[in-house]
Amino acid sequence: MPILDQYGRPFPAEALARPVATPTVIGMRPAVVHTPIVGLNPASLGALMAAADSGNSQAWQELAAEIERRDLHYLGVLGTRKRSVAQLPMTVSNKDESKRGNKIADWVRDWIDTDVLRAALFDLLDGIGKGWSVLEIEWAIEPGNNRPQRLIYRPQRWFEPDYQDGDRILMRSDYGAGETPGIDGAPALPGLVEIQPEKFVVHRHPSWSGLTIQSGLTRAVAWAVMFKMFTLRDWSVFVQNYGLPMRVGRYGPESSPEDRDVLWQAVTDIAGSCAAIMPKGMEVDFIEPKNGAGANDLHQRRVDWLDQQISKAVLGQTGTADSRQGAHASGAIHRLVQEDIERADAMLLAATLNEQVIRRMVDFSFGPQKIYPRLSIGRPDEPDLAIVIGAVQNLGPQGFKVRAQDLYDKLSLNPPDDGDEIVGIIAQVQPVTSPEDKEAQIDPPADHAARAPASTDRQPAARDQQALHEPGDDVAMHARIGRLLHLHVREEGPHIVELMTRRLARDASRGLGRMTDAVRAAVESADSIADLETRLKRLDLPGDAFADAMAQGIAIAQMAGQASALEQLGRGG
Repeated sequence: MPILDQYGRPFPAEALARPVATPTVIGMRPAVVHTPIVGLNPASLGALMAAADSGNSQAWQELAAEIERRDLHYLGVLGTRKRSVAQLPMTVSNKDESKRGNKIADWVRDWIDTDVLRAALFDLLDGIGKGWSVLEIEWAIEPGNNRPQRLIYRPQRWFEPDYQDGDRILMRSDYGAGETPGIDGAPALPGLVEIQPEKFVVHRHPSWSGLTIQSGLTRAVAWAVMFKMFTLRDWSVFVQNYGLPMRVGRYGPESSPEDRDVLWQAVTDIAGSCAAIMPKGMEVDFIEPKNGAGANDLHQRRVDWLDQQISKAVLGQTGTADSRQGAHASGAIHRLVQEDIERADAMLLAATLNEQVIRRMVDFSFGPQKIYPRLSIGRPDEPDLAIVIGAVQNLGPQGFKVRAQDLYDKLSLNPPDDGDEIVGIIAQVQPVTSPEDKEAQIDPPADHAARAPASTDRQPAARDQQALHEPGDDVAMHARIGRLLHLHVREEGPHIVELMTRRLARDASRGLGRMTDAVRAAVESADSIADLETRLKRLDLPGDAFADAMAQGIAIAQMAGQASALEQLGRGG
C-alpha cells in the first residue's frame, strides 16, 4: 500500500525516515544562540514583542526560553503544570466494533505501550509557555506497521508563524524564496519553507483566544519577570548597604593623590563597595525614609507579590504554589482550580495527537478509515472516598447493595486469601445467597469467636456458638434461631429479623409452589370443565410444607419478641 500525503498523492517512504529540521553550525538553525536578556528593560522587551508580532519572533523565542531558565518561580509553576499533564494515564477508545476496527485499536494501544508518546508529552507541552511547540517524527517504516519510533523536540526559534495568516508554522531555512517550494508547490518566503505535515507534530496551546503569532503564556509573564529582576537588583544593593558596615576614610590636606588612592583601595577591599573617602572636616549624613518606606522586607514583599501573579497566570491560583499560615483550608479549593486547567490542557493535547499522529499512522498502515481510534488523556472523575463510605454505611441498612470487589478497587486494596492475617471483625450474620440453600445461613462463622475481641460477656457466646455448629439433625431449627437471638439481639437484632423473614418467605414459597404445581397438573391434564372439577375435588394438596413454614414463622416471631423483652428487662434491671 503506497503512503499518501494530505492531498492524496503518493508520498515517498524514504522521506519519512530522513531527518528534516536538524541543527546547522552557521545556518538559520544554530544549536547555540546568544540570549537577549542582558540589559532587558521595558523598551527592549516591547521591541522584541513588536518584532514577533511583525513576523520575526526568533529573538523573542530565545528570550522566552531564557526567562524559563532564569526565573526559578516561573520554572517551578510552569514545570508543575506540564508534568501534571505529562503523567496522566492515556487510554484508547474505539467506536468501530468490527474485527478490523478492533485490530486497529489494539495496534494503536500497542504503540502507546512503547512509551514513545509518553516521553514526548512534556516537550509537546512546551507550547504552554511559547504558544506552540514542534516535534519532528522519526518514522519506523515497515509494511503494515508504519508508526513513530521517536518524537524529537525542535526549538521554536527554528520556526516562524506565517505573518500572512498569523497561524501557519514555517521552518527557517538557508534557501531563498522559490528555491525550496512548499508542499503544495507555492513559493516559500525568504528564509522560510513550509514543513512537511507527515514529518512534524505542531501543537498549538493558546492561553487566550487569538492568533498563534501572538500566543504564549510567557508574553504575559515576561513583564512580571522583568520587574522582579529590577527588584532583585535593588534588594541586593539594599542588603549590601545595610547588611555590611559603612566605611568612611578621611584624609588630611597634606595627603597626595597617591595616598588617596591607597585609602580608597583600603576601604573598598574591606567588604564590598559601600565605602567613601573624604577630607577631614567634611560630614555626610545618611537619612533613612520614614513611615516604613525603608522597611527591610519591602523588596521581599514586592517579589512575593509578583510571584503570586505569576502563579495565578500559570496555575490559576496560588494555594498550591505558596505555603502560608492558614492556607491549608483553601488549598483544596485551589487544587480544584488547577485540576480544571489540567483537564483543559489534556484535551488540547489529545486533540493534537489524534489528528496529527494517530490518524496519520493509521492511514500509513491501514489506509483511510471512516472511524479512527481516539486517544484520551486524563484520570477518571472519582468521588471522594469519605462520600462513598458514608453512602454505603447509610444506605446499606435500607437495602442498597454494593459489590465488595468495587469497594476493594476504590480503596486500592485486595481481598484476603485463605490463611492471610486480616484486620477487622467478620460479620456475625451471613446473608442467604440463593433460594436453593438447604439450611439457613444465619449462623456466625466458626472462627468468629477467635477473631472477635475477648471480653467477659462474650465468653458464653463462644461456647454457645460451638454448640450451634455441632453435627446432628436433632437440634431443631427454631431452637438454634432462638439461641442465636439470645446471643446477638443487642448487636444484630434487626438484621437477624430480616434474615428470618427471608427464610420464612423462601420456605413458604416452596410449600405454595408444590400446591400450585399440583393444581397446574390437574388443569393441564383435564379434558373438559367437568373433568377439571372432578380432578380438583379429588385433589389432595401437599400443604404440609406450607403449614410447617407458617408454624416455624410464628415460633420465630414469638422467640424474637421474647428475646427483645428479655433484653429490655435486662437493661432496666
